[in-house]
This record gives sequence, C-alpha cells and structure tokens, in this order.
Amino acid sequence: MYSELALDGGPTIWRSIGSHGAIIAADGCADLILRDEEVFVAGPSTCWIETRADGDDGALGLRFSPGRAKTALALDLSEISDQLVPLSDLVGREATIQARELLLRARETWPAAPDLVAVLCATAGQARPWTSLVSFHARRGTPSWKVAQLLDWSPRTFRRRMLADFGYPYLTLVRIDRAKRAQAYMRDGASPIEAAARAGYADQPHLSREFRRLVGASPGQFSTSAA
Repeated sequence: MYSELALDGGPTIWRSIGSHGAIIAADGCADLILRDEEVFVAGPSTCWIETRADGDDGALGLRFSPGRAKTALALDLSEISDQLVPLSDLVGREATIQARELLLRARETWPAAPDLVAVLCATAGQARPWTSLVSFHARRGTPSWKVAQLLDWSPRTFRRRMLADFGYPYLTLVRIDRAKRAQAYMRDGASPIEAAARAGYADQPHLSREFRRLVGASPGQFSTSAA
C-alpha cells in the first residue's frame, strides 16, 4: 500500500507498506527515506530504478521536487545522483539523529504527521526563484542557452548551478519532464504515437528509446499497464 501527502510549498511525504519492490520511473527528485530504522538519501533520479522490498515497518520518505533538495540537505546533488546513500555518510551525527527522530514521529502519527508538516513547511525544500524559472522553462523545452541568458549567467555557470542544485544538466530535466507528459497522456488513454507527438518527441522510436532509459518499460508495456 502506498500513500502520500503533498505539503504546500514543500516536499511530498510518502508511506509504503508491504511493497515487494517496484519499478519507478525517473522523476529528477531526491528523497530522504526511513527504512529499517535507518535514514537514507536517494539522490536525484535520472534513470528508472527498482526499489527494495519494504521491511516490517514499511518505508517513509520525503520527496523533494527537482531543484529543492539542496536547500534541505545542503549537499552538491551531483555527487549522489542515482545513488542510495546512508544519511550518516553525508552529514554529521547530530543532523542524522534529528532527521531520524523527525521521520520516526511522522511514521508514528501517519497520516497526520503534524510535527513534520510544521517543520518542513517552515524550513525545508523551499524553491528559489531561479530554480522555479528553470523548471518552468524545462517543461516548455526552452533551449539551455536561452535560460542561461534569462538568468544573466554564462553557459558554464548555468551548468555548474544545475549540477549542484538539481544534480544533473538542464537537458536531463527537459527529458524527464517530457517523459512525464507522455506518461500522463497514455494514462489518459492516448496511444504511444499520440503521446509521442503531443509530448514533443521527434517520432515514436525516439519515445521508445527515452522510455527504456527513463521509465523502465516500452511505451506499449507502459500503455498496457496504465489501462
């Protein structure tokens, strides 16, 4: 069983119980996860992943949307992209204990989790203006040089900031957003050919190549499972 709660202006809290593992499409997000009484950081995902089976108490996590995790974790996200790392390897002992206690309280009080909601809405995962602008233009496929120009940054500075705050280059964010749109169209009943055209792919083979890397299934397999 999986459920989640999106916080206004902050991360999404999610809870999984009894899962035997699943294929998760790349979403560009980073997660802070409590599993088996240990806290992990799942770095920004740029390809599909297969999750582990839940332990006796399930798993609980905070999902930070693209560009927001660096504020909360104070890390260069490119160092942990597509990795699952114990939080204790990345931050001090005191910070790890505080995060674990917060997540444990959230698990005990789920789905209300009032302590966690109050703390996160006040302090964690808030978007900064430039990351919001980048996300806006990535959804529209704006060229990277144009976004850098809008920010008054050189291409090199733009790339460096993207790697630190998002964990991957701008083009990767564009590809992830495009794949999300295609998935949404197919969930609504569009055929793979229709989804490819509406999401902005060059053709259906282009969609197929991207789906195999980002979604972990062919468009046909995804369309069938989403029906």
